[in-house]
Amino acid sequence: MDVPEPDAGQNPGQTGRLLMQHRTDLYAFIFACVRHHADAEDILQNVTVAAIESCGQLRDEAGFLPWVREIARRRIHAHFRLAHRESPMDPEVIRVLSEAAERIGERSPASAHHLALLACLEQLPPNSRRLICSRYTREEGDGPGLAAKFGQTIQAIYARVKRIRTALRKCVERRLAGPI
Repeated sequence: MDVPEPDAGQNPGQTGRLLMQHRTDLYAFIFACVRHHADAEDILQNVTVAAIESCGQLRDEAGFLPWVREIARRRIHAHFRLAHRESPMDPEVIRVLSEAAERIGERSPASAHHLALLACLEQLPPNSRRLICSRYTREEGDGPGLAAKFGQTIQAIYARVKRIRTALRKCVERRLAGPI
């Protein structure tokens, strides 16, 4: 019986396409571990470079997301080691989170609404994106914490958050209504 030759692996173009396809899931996993957007973006860039450089190791597209998540997990650990800070999560928790993200991703891929929201968040000006992300994901998500962080009154923060949410809602509605 002839044994089929192993696939030659992915090429960088295929890997780049897969990275773009799974960027949201990968970023969400990294952010859940580091809880800081700038760090998550840096790690995502490092993971992207590592995945493209080692794309020959990947044998099929079906195994891409677990493979790239493992690269991300290792980069997250390296990030905390290099930064000389303690990980906000135990490495075992990060591993379990990775496995859970994989199971959830298999059952329910990102919805069109979720993808539209992420695209709209990317279009926000950096200060607005930082504010809205801080509002919903950081410890200073309450009014006084945000006011102190951004050097504004609580009322000004609430007004900005309301305007940003309105802009995001309209952007999502436009994206869901048809091609942009």
